[in-house]
Amino acid sequence: MEDDGVERVERPEATPTPASAREIRLPAAHVPTADEEPELGPDDSRAAGPRTVPPGTPPAIARVFERLPVGIHDEPPVGAIGTSGIHVDKIWVGQAYEREGCTGESEKFSLAKHGAVNVCFRVVHSRVEETVDVLWEKDGELFRRRAVQIPELHAYRTRAYLVLRREYIGSWKARVVSVDGIELAAAAFAVVE
Repeated sequence: MEDDGVERVERPEATPTPASAREIRLPAAHVPTADEEPELGPDDSRAAGPRTVPPGTPPAIARVFERLPVGIHDEPPVGAIGTSGIHVDKIWVGQAYEREGCTGESEKFSLAKHGAVNVCFRVVHSRVEETVDVLWEKDGELFRRRAVQIPELHAYRTRAYLVLRREYIGSWKARVVSVDGIELAAAAFAVVE
């Protein structure tokens, strides 16, 4: 008989057991050992749950943050947490804005090819209307500020945009800041000719 990797056990003939009394045996699940499990780094999203408090968070803010409900799409914060527990769990920059958010993700935007830069972000907070500011910084200097209203929803994806002009050539950063001045997220990009 060929060895096909299945263990066969021969049992002596016995009196048949009624179907209701038979025991069903399933194969044991494989539990990986420590040397088989992949090591998770601090930047690995599997290493931190959506309510993992970022290092340096004051205890009072951490308590508020940990009490927020957790949605199925929630991720850990990408920056700091505001005093109300407000935080951003995703930020990205793109050439255009569509139903699913910013598209045509890029770190460089050309005046010749692109008309605008869009920064999309997902805010998670308690179900209370709040405001965040998007600060547009060019070459390290504040260039423009835009208030963005966050409605009474658990999570809200929104965007801000910058229409490109020749005087905008340089290094940029879009920062999302809570009303109490805490940086919730930032995305860097460059505008070139």
